[in-house]
Amino acid sequence: MASLVVIDGPGKGTHMPLTAPIVSVGREDTCTYQVLDPHVSRQHLQIKLDTRLNTHVAGDYRSAHGVFVNGKAILLDTPLHDGDHIRIGTTTLMYLVEDHADGQAAAAAAKKKDEWKRSTMMG
Repeated sequence: MASLVVIDGPGKGTHMPLTAPIVSVGREDTCTYQVLDPHVSRQHLQIKLDTRLNTHVAGDYRSAHGVFVNGKAILLDTPLHDGDHIRIGTTTLMYLVEDHADGQAAAAAAKKKDEWKRSTMMG
């Protein structure tokens, strides 16, 4: 089961398993996952399982400040790949395709992926 983990910003280390076909992320307490960042809209991000592509896609819920995947603003549903960074407001999430038991394990996996990406880009 894929998941999101907050790697920077309010709620750092929070683990968000993607167990439903559609998951919403925002400040509103009716969202699947609440992110208490003043720059995040009440309903900011939607993650959907695209069975045709066999991956999750990120979509902007018509937020005020946009959704960025790997530093690029998205306008349409965007397929996600293991280790992708999703920024909403001042919060950065990492998409992980592997299953993790809890937030601590997910955060450790995210940190390891980031270290690997930095070393391969610099090397």
